Amino acid sequence: MTAETYAATSWMPQRVSPVSKYGMVAAKMPQAAQIGADILAGGGNAVDAAVATAFAIGVCEPAMNGLGGGGYMVVWLAREQRALVIDYHMRSPQAATPGMYPLVDPDSAEAGFFGWPVTEGNRHVMGPHSIAVPGTLAGLALALKEFGTMSLAEVIAPSIALAEDGFPVAWFITNSIAKAVTSIRTYPETAKVFLRPDGDVPFTMEQADPAMIRQPELAETLRRIAAEGPDVFYKGEIGQKIAAYLQAEGTIFSADDLAGYEAKIVEPHAVEYHGHTVYTIPGGTGGTSLAQALNALNHVDTAGGSARDLHTVAHVFRQAFADRFAYLADPEHGEVPIDALLGDDYARRTIEAVGDRATTPTPGERTDLGVSHLLDASVPEYMKDGSTTHLNVIDAEGNAVSLTQTLLALFGSRVTIPGTGVLMNNGMMWFDPEPGRPNSVSGGKKPLTNMAPALVVNSGTIVASVGASGGRKIMNCNAQQIMNIVDRGLSAQEAIDAPRIDCSTRSLVMSNREDSTIREQLADMGYTVETRHEGLLTSDFSSPTAIRRSPDGLLDGGCDPWYFPATVVGVEGS
Repeated sequence: MTAETYAATSWMPQRVSPVSKYGMVAAKMPQAAQIGADILAGGGNAVDAAVATAFAIGVCEPAMNGLGGGGYMVVWLAREQRALVIDYHMRSPQAATPGMYPLVDPDSAEAGFFGWPVTEGNRHVMGPHSIAVPGTLAGLALALKEFGTMSLAEVIAPSIALAEDGFPVAWFITNSIAKAVTSIRTYPETAKVFLRPDGDVPFTMEQADPAMIRQPELAETLRRIAAEGPDVFYKGEIGQKIAAYLQAEGTIFSADDLAGYEAKIVEPHAVEYHGHTVYTIPGGTGGTSLAQALNALNHVDTAGGSARDLHTVAHVFRQAFADRFAYLADPEHGEVPIDALLGDDYARRTIEAVGDRATTPTPGERTDLGVSHLLDASVPEYMKDGSTTHLNVIDAEGNAVSLTQTLLALFGSRVTIPGTGVLMNNGMMWFDPEPGRPNSVSGGKKPLTNMAPALVVNSGTIVASVGASGGRKIMNCNAQQIMNIVDRGLSAQEAIDAPRIDCSTRSLVMSNREDSTIREQLADMGYTVETRHEGLLTSDFSSPTAIRRSPDGLLDGGCDPWYFPATVVGVEGS
């Protein structure tokens, strides 16, 4: 058989997209998506459903998020014609200091998550010293109080039952636990929940008799929160257990850190993109980098998908990453040139710098951006994994939510607080452990995060709720989802299924499903093109979910075809 006549087999999982005019929920686990859809069907609005789904996903996707983590929610209020953001990102303890994680070798690169220099005992990566102040409960409670229609007890009730009764261990759950099993075994409270009694990884042999993960202590914690409100977690008995345990472990974490935590309602970034407005999260987040990229791409037409188009997109993405590592951090703790980075002049200069060949963008000049500090840029290696969750909701009235929340690493710090069932984050790993950088550690500071949930609105009507999990890959993924929906008119599932690129590493990573001629042309332009076979399930292009309102007013949903638990549920009419 000649090379000309030989063809290799390949595979592409297919999702059948639901359609509804009564409301829709997309989430990374079927139990959570169904809980949210039931809330909509029972008369709740998009915020009610999003909060219920977020509590549930913390139970049934515990490696990715939960009460011990944090996140962001973008909300569109149809009647008020406005967007807002609920900021419930993690913060460092007040006693945190720039040198609290001594470097073993400043020139080394940690082989784990973000590639910061190695610190003594890897204390910023895992264990009790890596824990930041969690915000999930505060943020969800604030959103519900201000913009929902149901009580906290009503939206938490399904999650209490889910934690008590448990959920089946499918192969994806087995795989997630297997990735972290060595470190999970180090923490008895976490091992008690997620490993078998013999310390091995749980797995299901037959659907008729699945292994189950049950979390009775977490169920009791949720029950207490439903009855007493969030104060029991931040200022009451549960918070005291958290602080006492972490202090006994020798950390700087205090009860005052929990008592002083507040989620906030803040203004979103509003980005004009090809006749639409994209709302995303502000500050030292992936939302700012997403907004920067879309601002620049608003000045060009890349809908054709040619090699030249992808060259422009790749240049813009790489410029956003260069600026991100040089300048982005918590703007409440330093000089961060967000307005300049999102200005039209900077967007135009970025496009003008796109030549005929690949270049390595450098951070914008301090003088051009109005930056007076001389702090060094962070110089990380590039992340090798990601663990976050995302969900989307649009209701029948046109209200919408895009919500991303996380523990940061897979199973966060690996620390579960005894007697609570609460698995804690390792949010301190987001900080650059080396002092003298914009994103270095300090007290009460929000670390630079990759989360970038977004809503797309046109003429006062919600068009799409998009988002993804997957660390630094989230920003490029979300931008391409928006481009596919706005520029190419694709449905939510089509927008997700389309081959994507990722520029979060030094190489230009492309799906093996992209046309080989385009890959060759980009290589000829000077890119180091790395092809990734998505069928290996290594999540090289982030893991998105989305809901779109089509031109005829119907909702259609989509989710990552390679991430099998992800589910979209449409509300059925009467």
